[in-house]
Amino acid sequence: MEQNTGQTDSKTIGLIGGLAFRAGIFYYDQIVQRYTAQGRQLRLVLSHADVSTVLACINSGDKAGLGIYLGTIANELFGAGAQLVAITAVAPHLAIAEFTQVARGPVVSVLASIRSALDAAGIGRVAIFGNRAVMETNVFGTVPDEMAVQLKPALIDAIHATYSDIALRGKRGTQPEMQFLETAAHELIDGDGAQAILLAGTDLSSFYAEQPPNFPVVNLGRLHIDEIVRRAQEDGRLLVSGNA
Repeated sequence: MEQNTGQTDSKTIGLIGGLAFRAGIFYYDQIVQRYTAQGRQLRLVLSHADVSTVLACINSGDKAGLGIYLGTIANELFGAGAQLVAITAVAPHLAIAEFTQVARGPVVSVLASIRSALDAAGIGRVAIFGNRAVMETNVFGTVPDEMAVQLKPALIDAIHATYSDIALRGKRGTQPEMQFLETAAHELIDGDGAQAILLAGTDLSSFYAEQPPNFPVVNLGRLHIDEIVRRAQEDGRLLVSGNA
């Protein structure tokens, strides 16, 4: 007679962390929480990328070099047993096409979650917070121009500097940064017609992990984690054990 063990099978997840440090920890923690709540057994491997190397590629627009660097790390994860891989940062998705070409297995892109999430929430206008490259390109073209509230150059500079400080120093919920981002968000919502802020930097997901912002947001880090878990479990099958 067969007996249901209550466990389910799932693909092994590979995460590229270190971009910056706390964002990778946030992804790991959130994935663990989701699997624990479902009573599933998690299989995950994590690799650390060098943030200075990645930022140098982003700042110089070296998509080929970035794709090779991160793709090589992804292939090490596949070699360690990962069955799908994700980067725990938004800005490196500048080279998502190049990265995907190098990686020898499935990649879960953060970009794929954006438009459907905005549509599902009924959001037609959004302002973007994150790294300069992400803000200036409307998250690499995934947010259409007509949906994106354009930030003034001085505000892009200030948000980029604040975000970089949060990311590289691992800050969470610190008052000066919270006040600055709140003021900027309300000006964009009240004065420029944004319906929400797209938190398009995964360190902002970590920054607000314990105290959510008091303005409407679409949290791209959490959307990405949801998609990673969905993709890992989409071919899951019920494990059974027992004896006759």
